[in-house]
Amino acid sequence: MINLNPSQIGDITELKCQIYLIEQGWNVLTPIGNHQKYDLVIEKNGKFYRIQVKHAMPVDETGFLVRTKYEVRDNGKTKKMTYSAEDVDYFMTEFNGKFYMFPVFGTYETKFWTVGTRLSTQKQAKDFRAEDILSTL
Repeated sequence: MINLNPSQIGDITELKCQIYLIEQGWNVLTPIGNHQKYDLVIEKNGKFYRIQVKHAMPVDETGFLVRTKYEVRDNGKTKKMTYSAEDVDYFMTEFNGKFYMFPVFGTYETKFWTVGTRLSTQKQAKDFRAEDILSTL
């Protein structure tokens, strides 16, 4: 496989999510330009949701990590910012052929466990399956 830059990796994840959403019966709208904090808007039955797509990175054998931050330049300095519920309705990602959606947690990154955990505060990937989230919208 060729080496892809972060932008290309993000584009591939975004396209995979778009295809998945269309296959699930959602209308997918993409904004023109890069001025919004969301990548997609999905619609079904007159209800619209803003989606920010993020690439999932494997974390050893226990799960995957999704970085849920963005950066802004201010007076030549880069600041890390977190998304709010006013920016996006859901994050979406793909990991090992499975799709996941989750709300804004207000953190820079979130780890999802694909193996059993002992702590109730640890997020289980199975609790954020896109098919289950989409069925509630």
